[in-house]
Amino acid sequence: MNAMKTPADISTDSEAQELFPIRVLAEKTSLSTSTLRAWERRYGLLKPQRTPKGHRLYSQADIRRISKILNLLDDGHSLPMIADMLSDDSSKDVISENSNVRQSAELSSIWEGFIHSTLEATSDFNIERIDAVYNEASSLYPIDMVTDRLILPTLAELGTVWQQKPQGGIAEEHFYTSWLKNRLGARFHHSYSQARGARIICACAPGIYHEIGLMLFSLSALARGYRVLYFGADLPLNELQHIAQRSAAKAIVIGTQPNMEKPINESLSKLIPKLNIPLFIGGDSDPMDNELIENAGGIILGANISVALRVFENHLPAYSAAKSDEK
Repeated sequence: MNAMKTPADISTDSEAQELFPIRVLAEKTSLSTSTLRAWERRYGLLKPQRTPKGHRLYSQADIRRISKILNLLDDGHSLPMIADMLSDDSSKDVISENSNVRQSAELSSIWEGFIHSTLEATSDFNIERIDAVYNEASSLYPIDMVTDRLILPTLAELGTVWQQKPQGGIAEEHFYTSWLKNRLGARFHHSYSQARGARIICACAPGIYHEIGLMLFSLSALARGYRVLYFGADLPLNELQHIAQRSAAKAIVIGTQPNMEKPINESLSKLIPKLNIPLFIGGDSDPMDNELIENAGGIILGANISVALRVFENHLPAYSAAKSDEK
């Protein structure tokens, strides 16, 4: 006679039946399908089930495993070390402080190598090599980590170096920025077709032409499932209400910079109450009258992209209104 199943057994059985393809796993974890495949192929971090035709199938257990991997990455562990820690020997989950320091140094070295290679390729104006470094990094690590540890440090280094180089420094910064815009744009259009979540508007404030920060935010938002309507640089504020109404967007994100004209504070404070959706302010908030904007109902995101994304998600989860947002 079969023993009665406990609630835990029933829950496990239910999870085992809830299998889904890699596209759904990508949506649920904000990782690209290429990264998920690379983790499986190169490090054995995932072991999906297969359909008779060979298609990968995943479960809730895989989502929990990926969450653990991402936490370990945030703690400074490298992918090879994480693969070792998550192997069948559960005792490897307990590691010494010295091991933590060593692994953190190893991961830092990996990113320093990516940055160094990118700077060298940029100084040679070599698009193929820049592409190769970016492809390697983005195939193995989440887009937020690539932004924080490769793209932003490279931009900062180029912004410092051009002032010190008697020749070529300015050209290098322009070359890399142009490459980055083109590459992010291509990835943006590819990612949009896979997004199913809430529709949001992203645009730079009037007079703001440096849009890299907003593009990076938008790409990470797309990875989380948001359908981003991207309007780029220098969008007049009086267009926002019309865009929001016609697009059925659920939120607006405005990018700012220190050189923004301060009269925009008053314009924003008057616009916000007219909108039926929340308005977020991202980027350097030095020129912003935060108290005025917040009293009008605006939400300040700040300049740190990772922090801004967490704040944004807390106010508007990507899939909170996905079904009603279909159009």
